[in-house]
Order: sequence, then structure tokens, then C-alpha cells
Amino acid sequence: MRSPPPLLLLLLLCGVQAQVENRVIFLPGTFQNVSVSQNETVQAVVSRIPPEVAFITLQFHTQHRNATLSYTRMPGLGLSLTAVDSGLLSALLPSQVSLSLFLSSPDGETVAGTGVILPYSSTDPVPGACNMEFNLDIDPNVYIHYNLYETTIRFAPANLGYERGVAPPACDQSTEGNTRWRLQYDVYQYFLPENDLSERSLFTAIQTVADIQGMMENGKRVMTLSSSDLSTAVFNSIPGQGVIYSVIVRDPLLNTSASYVPVHTYACSFASTLDGCQTLGKVSTKIFFTIAGLAGLFVCFCGHRFFKCELFCMGFSFAAFFFFVLITRTTGLDYNICLALSAVIGVVGGVLLVMSWWRFGSVMACIIVVGLMLGFLIASTVLFTPLAKHLKLTYAVILAVNAYIYTSLSYITMNILKRFLNNNFSAMFTDVPFQTIDYVMITVWVVLGVSGIVLQLYRERSRPFFPPSPYLMWLQERERRKTNVLDPSHHFPPLSNRLLARVRQLTARTEPVGEHTPLLL
Repeated sequence: MRSPPPLLLLLLLCGVQAQVENRVIFLPGTFQNVSVSQNETVQAVVSRIPPEVAFITLQFHTQHRNATLSYTRMPGLGLSLTAVDSGLLSALLPSQVSLSLFLSSPDGETVAGTGVILPYSSTDPVPGACNMEFNLDIDPNVYIHYNLYETTIRFAPANLGYERGVAPPACDQSTEGNTRWRLQYDVYQYFLPENDLSERSLFTAIQTVADIQGMMENGKRVMTLSSSDLSTAVFNSIPGQGVIYSVIVRDPLLNTSASYVPVHTYACSFASTLDGCQTLGKVSTKIFFTIAGLAGLFVCFCGHRFFKCELFCMGFSFAAFFFFVLITRTTGLDYNICLALSAVIGVVGGVLLVMSWWRFGSVMACIIVVGLMLGFLIASTVLFTPLAKHLKLTYAVILAVNAYIYTSLSYITMNILKRFLNNNFSAMFTDVPFQTIDYVMITVWVVLGVSGIVLQLYRERSRPFFPPSPYLMWLQERERRKTNVLDPSHHFPPLSNRLLARVRQLTARTEPVGEHTPLLL
């Protein structure tokens, strides 16, 4: 028997190798990293499925590039899903022991991600089995949408579990206790490490919370929805902070549960070159809050010694914040223009506060402005976190640091600002991560506040609490000069007379130089 030519052997080997490269074996509950090349379709194979498994879900996650997950090799409407976090649910036939699904790259780019197969029994709820909104017949996915203010997740209602080969229960035929209306939905949230946009960090987090046990142990349950509620939840957007959302549907009668496909967001775009996740902080914001932070440090340690500078900073902060909200609410101007206008109006507000104190000497006006700002910060702190959970005392420094390194403490005031600028923000669930950088910033905040108070009280202990008004001091000095004849300044002509005499000297005609002899008659 003749052996095949070497070229034919090479082609056969290449064909077998290509087939192996385009085929990935998944084991239930075990994550598999998959890379899908351009114009390539990867077959995801699940074999040796136990008979007690009634349905399985395959979920596939990438960081920011879309991947297509399909029931067929050629994706079609209602048979595939293209997303960053995608999943398909397959109900198994009575004798089925293997299953194949397909992965491809829709944008002509190589896509790398991680996937896992999760099996469920006939008593577990079926996520998305009562879908009436999305394209898939059974849709276990969580759909996410975000903007600057809010992040919204939506999902399709689930159905009760059923045996292989049995028709699924009707979704909306009845609302009795033996129907899907008894199901409950727990919405979970899991924060990624702060200031970490790496793919490795995301995949590690996904593998931690992809199944029911992992999310319940590591995530935070933020709300529970009944079957009569809208399958929607709204959260506060945190640009640059990675968050994973997931929904676990529970059957309280059978004490069983199943997980929807987790979805993640950074509330920013990796594709944007102007204001993407990698360049999130605007230059104007960094400049503004850097100056504000330096001014805050100055006021913290030297403010009462330079009282007019302290008043200017307080008036600037009050006017700039108020008019930033007003301009943003009433106009459609660009962010940089709004910030510039607010800074200009803040300068005017600072000057007006200083002039009001200089002219009238009213301490009450200064106390009102400072008191309003302090009250706003305290109220924001109470709304941000449970009362007395953490000590909240100098805050401009925190905002300056946040312009360069993300810290959750900036959302003490950011959440209130979003409530001013967005009418629907009050209906959102607001929660932020509290990690190492935030504890460091709280320590810095407390140290700055306490040291600033102690230093200024010690240095100003021999001075009055508030310096007198320069204008009132000038009036008192003028009255003193009028009544005290022994004061040399009493004999000086008034200022108006001195100025008039000076003008006459400058405008008087110069007499010619020479000898003048009187006429002799």
C-alpha cells in the first residue's frame, strides 16, 4: 500500500490542527479562556451531561469588545446574541448528553474572553424563560445601559423549572402560587478594585461571582423584586469604577435558585479617545480642583490669619457651586464652558463677600455662608453613608485628589449634585465601593481638619475671633481726629482740600525766571 505524499500529509495535519483550534471543550462549572480570531468561529462543546441536568447556560465575557454567541454556526436573529457579556440557555432533550454552541467575532477583531457552563436541574427556575421583550426565545441575560448619572439594568422574567421533554409551564395564564408569579429576584452588585481597568482584574472578578454561591458570598444584595415588579433596577453611575451586576431568581416554595448571566460596566467607553476610561479626568476639572485643593489647604492652616482670603474662598465656593447647578439645569452649554462661567461667577461672589465685610463689618453674613456650606457637607455625608459610620470633618483636598485618583469620598457631594441636575436620580440605588484608598483619604481628611483647627486656635489665641471692618475703623479714626485737637493730624486740611491743592499745583502757570523792578512814577 502506497503511503500518501508528504504534501497531502501536511495538509491533513494542518486540517486536524485547525479543527482542534476551533473547538473548545467546556466542563460544567469550570472557566475556560477563549480567544476568537478574526473571521473565525469557535465551537464550544459540552459533553457527558448528566441525566439530572434539565438545562444549562453558557456565558461568555470580554472586557469591552463584542462577541457573538450563537446556537448555530451562522448567527441569526433570535438564535444569537452579540454583547460584551453574553449568554445562551439550552433546554435539554430526554436523551441528550452533549451540546454545541458557537462563538465568533462580529467586528473583525480578535476577541479574548472567559466562559463557563452552569448546569441546572428541573426544580431550578429557568432565567428569562418568560421573555416577551428581547430577541431570544429564552433569554438569561441582563441588559445594561448607562449615562453620566445612572446605570439601568433590565432582564426578562423567569419561569418555573420543568423536566426534560416536558412542555414548560404557561407564563401568564394564572397568578396563583403554583405559577411563576411566586418567583423572587435578588439583584446583586459586586465592585471591582478601584483604579483597576485591567482585563485580568475583570476576569478574576467574573470567575468569583459567575455562579449563585460566588455572588451570594462575595456580592452585595441591593434589592429584591417580586414577579409583579418591573424587572428593572437603576443605580448610580460611577465612571471609571468597574461594577458587576447579577440577578438570582429564587423559588421560595422549592428553595431552589438560578443565576442570570452577570453583566459588567465601567460607566465609560474604552473606545473613546476624548473622554474614555483611560483618559477619564478632564483637564479643566483637574486644573479647577487642583487650585481648589491648594486653596483649601491654605484656608485650613492659615485662613483666619488672612481673613480676607478666607472670605474670598468661601464666597467663591458658594457662588460657583450654586451657579454651576443653575447654568447646567437651564442651559445646554458644554461642560468646560459651564465650569469656566461658574469660576468667573465664583470670583465675583468671593469679591462681593469680602467687600460686604469691608464696608459693613457684618460677621453674620460670613457665618451664614460658611454655615450653609458646612450644613451642606454634613447633610451630604449623612446621605452618603449611615450616620456616624465614619468620621467626616476639609474637603476640597479630597476633590483635588479625586481629579487624579478615583476615591469614593468624592461622591459625598457628587451624589447631591446629580440629584440637583437629574430629576430621576432620587429613584436610583446609590452605592459606591469603600476600599483601601478611601480609608487612607478619610485618615488624611481627619488629620488635616484636626491639625488645621488646633494650629489656628493656638496661633490666633491672642487675637479677636473676627478682625474689625477696615471701613468702620477708618470712620472711627476720622471722628477721633476731628475731636482731638492735640492730635497733629487734626491740623491737616481735609483730604478733598489737599487733593484740590495738588491739582492746582500741577496745572498752575509757571512764572518766567528773571529780575522784576517795580515801576517808578
